[in-house]
Amino acid sequence: MVGKGADQHALPMVAVYLLGHRVGDIEEPVLYVSHKPYDYYGNEVKNGMADPFVSSLTHDSIIVQIPLLHGRINPKLEEVLFCFDQTNCWEKDRQVIEIDDSLLSGNPNMEYIMHRLVSAAADPEVRQNMNVEDEFFSAIEERDTAVMLRDKRIEEQNRIIAQQDNLIEQKDNLLEQKEIALQATVKALKATGLPVEKIAMITGLEVVYINSL
Repeated sequence: MVGKGADQHALPMVAVYLLGHRVGDIEEPVLYVSHKPYDYYGNEVKNGMADPFVSSLTHDSIIVQIPLLHGRINPKLEEVLFCFDQTNCWEKDRQVIEIDDSLLSGNPNMEYIMHRLVSAAADPEVRQNMNVEDEFFSAIEERDTAVMLRDKRIEEQNRIIAQQDNLIEQKDNLLEQKEIALQATVKALKATGLPVEKIAMITGLEVVYINSL
């Protein structure tokens, strides 16, 4: 908090998200998300919005899609994000990024960032947290894979059941059509005056059934 009394307000905050994956179909590697205030009717409020209290209640965001970085951002930002480029991950350990520090020599800001990152990587607690995080995400991936396979099996079973139901329905329709055709044949034979016993011999039906038509 800054200020005194009624003028107190929170410090403004900007959230930076470094993502190792893309966000939907957005093609821009770096997004600056600026929140705006609106009234009850959805109209943007512009008057008096220099007030720090309101602006400190929400935070703006910077979203970086690391896979889309190459050659698409300004040099200063590229220098910083170069340290997080996932295409430089070491094959033997995906937690480690291989960087040619000679490319950053003479740049005090980048040397400072590199020093902090190397120090963090050498910290046993940080390494342990990274290992735990990897195990956590691995477990999530295994669970998601199992769920996906289960859903696929269920979908396949539902498809087979649907096919079987369709075949049964087709069979029932065919039997119904045959029954209708047979009844029409019996009625036509009866109309000719042919004895019921003779019709039974021709059609293979019971006399009682023929009489019921």
